[in-house]
Parts: sequence; structure tokens; C-alpha cells
Amino acid sequence: MNGAVKKSALGYIAIICLCLLLTGCWDRRELQDRNFVLAAAIDVADAGHRSDQSAAVTRTETFVQPHGEKRYRVSFQLMRFQAAEPEGKKAAAVRTYVISNTGQSIFEMLRDMLGQTSKGLFFEHIQTIVISEAAVKQAGLSPIIDLFRRDAEMRWRIVVYITPGEARPLVEYKPPTGEPGGLFLARIAQLHPRNVHVGGARTDLGYITQMIDNKADVIIPRIELADKVVKVGGLAVFKKDKFVGYIDEYAVTGLKFIHGTEKSAVFSVNCPDHPGEVLVFELFNHDTKLEPHVVGDNIYFTLDIAMRGNIGEIQGTGHDTKNPEHIRKLELLFAEEVKRSVMYAKDVLQALGVDALRFSTKLKAHEPKVWKKIEERWDEIYPTIPMVVSVNVTIRNIGAHK
Repeated sequence: MNGAVKKSALGYIAIICLCLLLTGCWDRRELQDRNFVLAAAIDVADAGHRSDQSAAVTRTETFVQPHGEKRYRVSFQLMRFQAAEPEGKKAAAVRTYVISNTGQSIFEMLRDMLGQTSKGLFFEHIQTIVISEAAVKQAGLSPIIDLFRRDAEMRWRIVVYITPGEARPLVEYKPPTGEPGGLFLARIAQLHPRNVHVGGARTDLGYITQMIDNKADVIIPRIELADKVVKVGGLAVFKKDKFVGYIDEYAVTGLKFIHGTEKSAVFSVNCPDHPGEVLVFELFNHDTKLEPHVVGDNIYFTLDIAMRGNIGEIQGTGHDTKNPEHIRKLELLFAEEVKRSVMYAKDVLQALGVDALRFSTKLKAHEPKVWKKIEERWDEIYPTIPMVVSVNVTIRNIGAHK
């Protein structure tokens, strides 16, 4: 009897397992039935409208809005699927196209765009969001990206950019590599560890969301398009979610050294003994330690930086790189340059009143009682806080001429 019960139970379990396998594709959608959104651009509503643009074209990018005002123009870059090329024939470049709409609610505009396409919009592969300076000046950052922060289809790793000009031309951009524009723009930011001028770390949608939720200041990479050339460099800085301005590439370099996010890049110094000649350091490892100190009513920070790397290039002659004393002299030169860029970034950000240095975060973690006392006066105190910087550079290798 027991044996029969066991066999019956095993039979039921086997049937249940088979049923689970049969339902594995219950929500399947074919690729050709989806519109993959690769990039989004947000401009002010009247951006890009030409005087010669027909009223009919303008009407296709809007809808009747019973209340509020039409603040934004949202543009989505979509993937255009094409038939596979026969074997031996060169494949065509990846094709994309852009649709736009104007209104106030980005979610409402998104749904109205279904009147411009035969397929639903699929956001799980969106790579890039580009926002114009005019748009963030008008309403702030938080209202513009609210939908992207809430929607379950959006990924936290989406790259966000701010552009001084219009955002739509950047999602219309056709890269010379033939890859989709949204993917091309996202990959530029992913190269940030090798470029001291690009602040790609801690600037994606997830980190921006965390900063806004914690009422912290925000930094976002700056991007520009001029004469079919895209360039990422510098940062847009926000006080909470309000746009303040930009910092240049040299300030970005110093800020990355402070945060310790620069792991594999190069920077140069002028040779004091040979004016006009340049020495280049290639960074391999980088450790930083930023600590707050409280003495009575005074607050200051110490920053200890340790770098290890190689001599990447010497533009000149008369440098005896086999001499340990000369190598030590170069290490001191590179260390002084790091300190100079760090102090430049600190001064620029304190002048703007933007705590991208994360002084408040460190103080809150290390000295919570002190933070409670000064929290309400932080905006007044922050610009006056000094920082003592110590930099140690070690040259591990001088390279070799083959």
C-alpha cells in the first residue's frame, strides 16, 4: 500500500514539473513586435521648432492637453529592425529613428507616442538619457527624471548626460562606427576610468536617484555635439536638484582623485628644468582616504592619496630615467600636480556651494553629533572648510624603447 502511495505521489510531482516547463514562455513577445527604446532626450517644448516647419508636422508631435502647460519635448531613439543580409553580402549599419512629443507629463507623452508607431515602446534596453540645460533650468532635475526613476522597466545603469544645447540632435546622431547612437553615447561614459576628464563614476540613474532621495548634491557628465562630433567632458553640478553650472575638465580630474574613482588614466606635468617639455604619468593603482577632523568649533578634512604607475611619455631629452634620484624628483613633480588639481576642484566646488566633495557624507558618518549641531547651517559652513592634502606617487616602471 505504501509503495503504491509513493508511486502515485511521484507521478503527481512529475506532472507538476512538466506543467511548469510548458508555461515557461507564457509572456513571450517576438522581437519584431517590440520597439526597443535606446535613448531619450528631454528639451524645452519650443526647442528646435523652425519658422519654416509646417503646422501639420508640429501637430504630430503634440496632443490636446486640458490643463497645465506644455513644458517639455521628449524624443526617443528607437531600433529599426531589418532583414538579415544574404551570406557574403556586407551588412548594413544599424538603423535607428527618432519620434518626439511635447507636453508636461513625460508618461502622458510616452503613451501618446503610440499614435506614431505600430508597436509598443520597450524600455528595458534604454542606454542613455540626454537632458538639455534649458530643461533643467526650467523645472529642476527631479521632475524630469521622475518617470525614469519610478518605472520598473528602467535600469539603474542608464547613463545620464546634460548638454548646453538641444538634446534631440544627440539622439539623432549616427555614430561613424555604425552602432546604435544610444549605445555609442553610453559607452563613452563607460570609458571614464581611462579618461581623467570624464566623470562617469557615480553618475548613472541609480546613483543620481540615491543622491536626490538623500537630498544631496548631484553631478552629471556634460556632453556636446558640434559639426557631427560628440564630446563628453566636464560636469554639470546641481544643488540638490537645481542646476548651478558646469565645472571644467581640470576640476573633474581633481574631483576624481578625491573620490578615488580614477584607476587607469594619464596626466602630464611641465618639466621645470626644461621649459616647454612635458612628462606624462600613467596611473595603475590609486588609493584615497578622506577624513574629517573636529577641533573645538573648527572643522577640517585631510586627504591622503597614494598612486602607483609608470612613466608613460617624455617629451624631451636629458632625462636620466635610470637614475633613482631623478625618478624621485619626477615622483614629487607628479605628486605636486595631483595636489594642484585636487585643490583646484575643491576651490571651484566650494565657490559654487555644491558639496560634490561629499564632505557632509563623511562628517555625518564620522562625527554624527557634530553633524546634528551644524546640519541647518551646513550651506554657510561648507565653503569655508579647509582641506590638508598629502600625495605620494610611486613610479614602478619607466617603460622601454623597443
